[in-house]
Amino acid sequence: MQENKKQSRDLGAKIAIITLSILLVATLAIGVTGAFFGANTNATGDITLGNPVNINITQGGATATALTFAGTAVPGDVYTQKVGVSTPANTSECVVRAKLTITNNDGASTNVTADVADTWVAGEDDYYYYNGTLNAGDSADFVNSITIPKSLTNLDANKTYTVTVVVESIQFANGAASETWTTAPSTWTTAYGSGTRA
Repeated sequence: MQENKKQSRDLGAKIAIITLSILLVATLAIGVTGAFFGANTNATGDITLGNPVNINITQGGATATALTFAGTAVPGDVYTQKVGVSTPANTSECVVRAKLTITNNDGASTNVTADVADTWVAGEDDYYYYNGTLNAGDSADFVNSITIPKSLTNLDANKTYTVTVVVESIQFANGAASETWTTAPSTWTTAYGSGTRA
């Protein structure tokens, strides 16, 4: 009889353990299943960029990769062939700055006088800033004429002077010039470098 009671208790204990094990497994299963709830999604869209900014240097109205000055010069001579800037087709609206440097074959610079078109404003950084914007197909004169200094002497004879025109452009939109050309005159930056219409 005692043995029956013991077997009955053992059986009850085994049933309780099995029941608890089932409940534990069920709880774990629910917990694990809950941990895998989730979702994700995505969407894509294309942004098409506009045209690049492109510029050309012109001399006498034609695109030039090298500037030409005919003949040999003497002090006081004036070269009137205009040097300017143009924008080819498929160019985004841009602002422009340019500078002119003149050096002789010894590497020394000289102050050759350049008559710059009145549509440009001089900065304190040796650049001139175009008062306006250029769109595809536009052009603007930069230098109207270059005068050989009368201060040159016989010591300068037979030297070659190199005229270099550097033109830079940047998109008009979104204030690119005011961020990049930080030495530009403030009045020019307000009018053109900010990327907004005044």
